[in-house]
Amino acid sequence: MELTGEIVHRKFRLALGRLAALVCASVVAVTGCGGGDESEAPKPTSKPTANSGLVPVAQACDGLFDEAIAKEAREPNGPGKVYPVKTESTGHVAKALREESARRSTPEDLCTLTDKAEGKELLAITVAWTPHSPPSGQSVRYTTTVGPEDAGRLLVTCDIGSGGGTESGGDRSLEFAMRDYFTISDHSHAKLLIASAKQITSQLDCRENPEYPDPKDVAPPPKSGLR
Repeated sequence: MELTGEIVHRKFRLALGRLAALVCASVVAVTGCGGGDESEAPKPTSKPTANSGLVPVAQACDGLFDEAIAKEAREPNGPGKVYPVKTESTGHVAKALREESARRSTPEDLCTLTDKAEGKELLAITVAWTPHSPPSGQSVRYTTTVGPEDAGRLLVTCDIGSGGGTESGGDRSLEFAMRDYFTISDHSHAKLLIASAKQITSQLDCRENPEYPDPKDVAPPPKSGLR
């Protein structure tokens, strides 16, 4: 009797196993078997679109663009949105400038805009140390230039007491430069460069605070319909 009972028990277990297999096979397409964690299942990924990462022009360059500049950039055929290429924060750029001992340094990127990711450059603002200085009696000088590759320059005296040398009295100047394929007005160039310079020099502890001019005094606003 004991042997017969053992055989019956084995048959019963085999029947249960076959039943479980049949149930699993019938639902595997819906739920799967094995009790795996749902979080481990692969999730569908969405392809980035052509407009991924674009922002309105007025929000570009950490708010340097006011609505008047943004309007110029959009007209007559400019984009309403741009792609802000990732650049270092102004704090990081200021730190790099403080540590730079040469009187002429490699330009640091402050803002770069393109029409899309890895697309065509629309505008760029850079800063670097330069041995040149504003004319005597001035701490800031804006220079109008011609062409998108050299759309405007701003010299700012900022002696921070390091690496100064003696050939020009130890003064150090920062040169802010711009490339502009929007072809916005010279007045807007001055506004953007002066605003960028204020952000940087406020973190550099210049021995004498630069005296920034009003943009309209160095580059008057364009007349209606003109740039």
